[in-house]
Amino acid sequence: MIPKNVLLKRVSPLITQIAEAHRKPRWEPVAKSKIYRIPKRPEISEEERLELLRINNNYKTQMRAIRRFYHEEMMRELSSLKSASSEMSQKLEAEEWEKCLHLNEKWNKEVAAEREQRRKIELDTMEEYTLKRIEAKDKEMREKIEKASAEIRLQKELSATFITPENLEAAIDTALANPIDYNFAIDLKGNHFYGRDTPVVNQDRKDNAINANT
Repeated sequence: MIPKNVLLKRVSPLITQIAEAHRKPRWEPVAKSKIYRIPKRPEISEEERLELLRINNNYKTQMRAIRRFYHEEMMRELSSLKSASSEMSQKLEAEEWEKCLHLNEKWNKEVAAEREQRRKIELDTMEEYTLKRIEAKDKEMREKIEKASAEIRLQKELSATFITPENLEAAIDTALANPIDYNFAIDLKGNHFYGRDTPVVNQDRKDNAINANT
């Protein structure tokens, strides 16, 4: 138990009560008892209704007059400014137009000069490219002519050994007198043996025979 003197010395009470207004949460629907309840429209007397209507009409009339006054004042100032600055604005517009014309002519001259310079460079480049192609074609043609001339000279030199109807019999006699056999064989060691009837001598046997004789 809590001592009595402790309870008497306490300034604040042991139990505090917080009072809060009891309200329904926002997400809950209307209560069933209040779904079909229509609030009663406040009743005012005829004199009060007429007075409120008169006050409302006076307010609308005054606000309309104020807006019209400021609108007319603004239009009057604009018209006075336009009439006063019409000549000045025309003069400024004419000066601005002349300035724009001069600036446009200057830009046109600069662009024309750049275009002419670019066209000149393109023509020089095209001319150089064309000359290079012509030189390459000429060089290729000269090489072909030189190659054809060398081939013609070679064929002329070889034509001396050609067999013609005039030297046909002499060529036949020469071939029969000097037969040439182009057949040859190769052994495993890479030795060539020309002719069809050339005897093949075994190198190992040949070496053994030489050693035996010595």
